Amino acid sequence: MESGRNTKQKQLILSILKDAELPMSINEIYAKVVDQLPKIAKSTIYRNIDALLSQNLIDKYHLNDNEVFYRIKSDRNEHKHFVICDDCKKVFDLPSCPIHEIESTMEEEGFLIKKHQIQISGICKECIGKSKNKY
Repeated sequence: MESGRNTKQKQLILSILKDAELPMSINEIYAKVVDQLPKIAKSTIYRNIDALLSQNLIDKYHLNDNEVFYRIKSDRNEHKHFVICDDCKKVFDLPSCPIHEIESTMEEEGFLIKKHQIQISGICKECIGKSKNKY
């Protein structure tokens, strides 16, 4: 499949990712796509995800013990970072990128940073509240 083709499967995946509040796994995407396209193969999902990645329309994240998740970009230069609760596995957006200053400094030294990813794990306030004695 040519990455530039605009298929109904690709548009559906983009729509699902656009509506998602948080990054989604292939299984989560597949579960939503199969509701509308019952005969779709999971391999078609993978091919379309690869095409969307190569078009720089979505980002790929390794969250929750290195499971792969995908998220639509609002623009091609956007990227996000996340904080994950170790107990309930809820994912929270980090409000800004703390690496920009480091990137600028490294670029002044002649080092080109191509990409970076930050994942912080901890315990969310709901889980702390449920288990005060544990923490």
